[in-house]
Amino acid sequence: MDQDETKQDSPNKPGSHNEIEELTATLNQVSDELNSIKASIEKRKSETTTLKILFYTGLAVLLVGFIYTNQTLQRAQSRNLETNIVTLQNSINHNLLSLERKLHDKITTLESKTNSLNLHETIKNMNRALSALRPETQTTNALIKKVQRDSEELSNMILNQKNRDNVTPEAVP
Repeated sequence: MDQDETKQDSPNKPGSHNEIEELTATLNQVSDELNSIKASIEKRKSETTTLKILFYTGLAVLLVGFIYTNQTLQRAQSRNLETNIVTLQNSINHNLLSLERKLHDKITTLESKTNSLNLHETIKNMNRALSALRPETQTTNALIKKVQRDSEELSNMILNQKNRDNVTPEAVP
C-alpha cells in the first residue's frame, strides 16, 4: 500500500507541479540561450569568413600593386639609364670631335710653319740613312726597322691627309 499511496500522493502535491513548470521554464530559457549562442556563433563565423576574404583580397591587391610598382620603377630606371648612356655617348662624341678639330688646327698650323720643309722627303732621307747603317746587334736592327716602319706610316698618313684636303667634298643627298 505504500506504493499506491506514493503514486497517488505525487501527482496531487502542489510543490511538484511548480517544480516541473520551473524546470520547463528553465529548460526553455537554456534552450533559448543556446539558440542565441548558436546564432551568435554562426554570425561570428560568417564575420570571420568575411574578414578572411577581405584580408586575402587586400593581401592580393598589395602584392599586385607591389609587382606593378616594381616593374614600373624598373622600366623608368631602364629608360633613365638608356638616356644617360645616350647623353654620355653624345658627350664623348662631342669631346672627340672637339679634340679632332683642335688636332687638325694644330696640324694645319704646323704645316704652315713647316711649309718650307718637305716632311715626306725628310722622312725618305732619314730612312735611306738608316738603311745605310750596319747594326751590330739584333736589338739595334729591330729598332731601326721599327723606326723605318713608323716613319713610312707617318709619311703615308701625311700624303693621305694632303690628298683628302685637296679633294673637294661632295654634297650628301
